[in-house]
Amino acid sequence: MDVGDLVLKFVADTLVKNIRPFDLVGRWGGEEFIGIIRNTNEKNLQELGNRLRMLVEKSYIILADNKLNVSISIGATIVRGDDDINTIIKRADELLYQSKRTGRNRLTVG
Repeated sequence: MDVGDLVLKFVADTLVKNIRPFDLVGRWGGEEFIGIIRNTNEKNLQELGNRLRMLVEKSYIILADNKLNVSISIGATIVRGDDDINTIIKRADELLYQSKRTGRNRLTVG
């Protein structure tokens, strides 16, 4: 398994192990993941996103006797009344890229 795959597996495992049993998370392509967090509000989403981000940041992968630190950037949004799946994903994606542009290892909720 190459380094990129190890990192993806590490992040996926961290996310899956730290969400509620009825929430969903999966790979969305490339190096991105998507999560569906049910019955939440913006404050709880912010807390969850920061907890997941910090769990990844404080962990590491051992690779050939070297410690590899990993971080994630998150874009998160709450479903609004007039949303469809496309507007939700587009907004979350824009928030993700805002997190990346402002320094990575960040959470942006909107």
